[in-house]
Amino acid sequence: MTRSPAIDAYLAEVAATMPGPARARNDILAELLSGLLDAADAHCSAGLPADAAASAAVAEFGEARQVTDAFRPQLAMNQARRVALTLIGTGPLVGLLWVAAALASHVTIRPAPPWQWAGAPPLSPAVFPAVGAAVLIVVWSALTTIAATGRLTRWLPAGPRIAATTAATAGFGAIAADLAVLALLASQLTSAPATLAPLPVAAAAAASLTRLALARRAARNCLALRATLT
Repeated sequence: MTRSPAIDAYLAEVAATMPGPARARNDILAELLSGLLDAADAHCSAGLPADAAASAAVAEFGEARQVTDAFRPQLAMNQARRVALTLIGTGPLVGLLWVAAALASHVTIRPAPPWQWAGAPPLSPAVFPAVGAAVLIVVWSALTTIAATGRLTRWLPAGPRIAATTAATAGFGAIAADLAVLALLASQLTSAPATLAPLPVAAAAAASLTRLALARRAARNCLALRATLT
């Protein structure tokens, strides 16, 4: 049986209330469409006209909001895992860009506390510990999320609410790290702008700003999705 207006309207209603990543939503909608068409075919084989068969199939699946609610835990897990994997993947890249910017600017940072350099702004003693703490939070939270949404779920007592929480924590940790580094950059630009290499610093700053905006949106989405779970 081909798609009908009743099935299309039902899928549109489900899609309108379904949160989560676009790919996960599309996979669920494709699965629902296949099930609806199979159910409609069964009703057609039983003697119902095509339109009536489609309506009967839709009625079997229940209200659109109930269907969406049934898939919310799965969508929360998918969203959390995607956020964690993205942060783990982009973290080293952003870090390498800042290292390259420091090297291009001939910044030689001490390998031990207080991690300063000649001509460093007064803000630097507070920034480095803050960045280190934020990175640890990101790594721990992201790895916990990945473990809680992968094969280890059979052993870990983790659910979609926990996964959404740890993914949001990783996002806020990334925001804190980027804000700290950008604050240090702003302080250096105020005190000694001539010491900075423009292009590498601009590339690193653009990467941090981009990740900051995306991490903020991802963390907020995780928390919003967690709030819909019962």
